[in-house]
Amino acid sequence: MVMKKYITCTLLSIIISYIIHAQEIVHQDITQISKPFTDLTQGSFKGKNLLFEGNWVKGKLLTSNNSIVSCDSFLFNFDKIEHRLLITSDYKNMFEIDRREFKAALFYFDDSAYVFKHIYFINDRDLFQILVNDENKYSLYKVVHTKLIRESFSINTISVGGSNFREKYVDMPEYYIFFPNREYRSIFSLKKGPIERIFELNRDSEKVNEYLKMVGGKVYNEDDLIKLILYLNKESI
Repeated sequence: MVMKKYITCTLLSIIISYIIHAQEIVHQDITQISKPFTDLTQGSFKGKNLLFEGNWVKGKLLTSNNSIVSCDSFLFNFDKIEHRLLITSDYKNMFEIDRREFKAALFYFDDSAYVFKHIYFINDRDLFQILVNDENKYSLYKVVHTKLIRESFSINTISVGGSNFREKYVDMPEYYIFFPNREYRSIFSLKKGPIERIFELNRDSEKVNEYLKMVGGKVYNEDDLIKLILYLNKESI
């Protein structure tokens, strides 16, 4: 719970920093940087391909010209497969925000805030979720790659073929670790070996090995990786 509050405060401080350095004019008409999304189906507004599924959320945008777009009448969601930022005001019409028109997005969901941003020198398509942000030390970002997988199923151990299949969405998070010199490495597998190899030639490799030994185990989750980066930042001079 403490970690969740810390991360939430960190993310809010990041977006507040963006807002402070942005232009003072707040655009109310968000449709100026969006276009109608016409590829709608019955499940479009509650799809498993959406980051918040049926829970469309409040949000803010930092535009390409450093102004803040905020409009309470619109709700946000994010298509994890096509990486499209979507908005709606009535659950009948949907708009897609032009990815060239914004640098970062802030989403409010439950009691937490989530900040995503473009990192253009990596690519201009993905939105990177900020997990830890420090301009002078280590930073950690996440990109979720989601695939729609079709699989056949069986009834009473008898294989059912033809059109009898079920679909499921599988999330494959990729983590980007930025070093103090701003070089970065990406990692899919949160196992001890891959994590150690990322820091193998790094000056903090011994600290990483010590921390992983202290935590124990050979497989880790996202919170463990966040705590590792925060630990390295705390230990850095």
